[in-house]
Amino acid sequence: MENKDKYNAFSLLQFMWKWRKWLLIVCGAAFVVSAACSFLVRPRFKSTALLYAPRTSSVSKILLNEQNYNERLEIKALATVDETEQMLPFLNAVSIKDSLIEKYHLAEYYNIDLDKKGGKTKLYKTITNNMTVKRTEYGAISVSMSDWDPQRAYEMTLDVVRWLDTIKNNVEKERAQAAYDILQIQLDSVERAIADVNDSICEIMKHGVFDVKTQSERLTQQYAIAAAQGNTAAMQRIQKEQDTIAKYGAQLTSYQDLEYNFSKYHALCKQKMMDAKMDMTTIMPVKFVIDNPKVADKKFYPKKSLIVLISTLCAFVLTILVLLIIERVENQPDRKDIAADSQDQ
Repeated sequence: MENKDKYNAFSLLQFMWKWRKWLLIVCGAAFVVSAACSFLVRPRFKSTALLYAPRTSSVSKILLNEQNYNERLEIKALATVDETEQMLPFLNAVSIKDSLIEKYHLAEYYNIDLDKKGGKTKLYKTITNNMTVKRTEYGAISVSMSDWDPQRAYEMTLDVVRWLDTIKNNVEKERAQAAYDILQIQLDSVERAIADVNDSICEIMKHGVFDVKTQSERLTQQYAIAAAQGNTAAMQRIQKEQDTIAKYGAQLTSYQDLEYNFSKYHALCKQKMMDAKMDMTTIMPVKFVIDNPKVADKKFYPKKSLIVLISTLCAFVLTILVLLIIERVENQPDRKDIAADSQDQ
């Protein structure tokens, strides 16, 4: 097996030496052409920003969470992997691309006719190809924009990072507004319920029933004293009051319990409404910027040396394959000669 490998390697070297002239010509031509083409490719520059997502961007949770303290809800707490992943769609949002198109007139800049069929799709695809948003291995988010102009690449990257706050805050404000409206409906409902319960309590109090427990204890003591004194008139009067309490006492207690529960629910709704209003009216940064983008002083594309190397190597391999095929065809016996040899035999 070792001798066969040596023989194959030696045969390949012999083959390359035999066709060295053509290999040198093709590889040299590929080198020159690829080098020339690499100079014709318009260089591109890239600016990159590095940021982390926060654990939460809810102002009410961050600032009004003293009673149920949670260190993960602190203003400086970093997001988990799942929350970082949730940030990526905001950076890839169509609204950000639309803002870039409008501000930098990208349709004219990329020479794309939006009136043609598929023009807008082509424009979005071009922006997507020039924009890179990915999560790094350490849980951060890398945002990059590339362009022929390093200043434009820097400004577009800066805008994407800045517009992230606007887009995410708008989405959260919309949800906070919906929550506020729902809570307002619930608050109105519970206020009407409290008003109805208070009316019922007032009606019962008109019968002289104010505090069932206290009044019952007082009347029981008075009845015992009147009985000990043999005061029949007082006993009858007290018995009448006790009958009234017995008639309306259970209803009063029930209404008072309802009023207490409704009041607690009313206070909770008011608190949640204040939280929702804070989230609705306050703008909170939704990211920690670790590295701000900078104006690139060196192009990232094309890599001329890599283009020349790969092109020359591909030309070399392809030339060897073509020469092998040519040599195999030339060395194959002619069919007529084979037929003649078979007839002679």
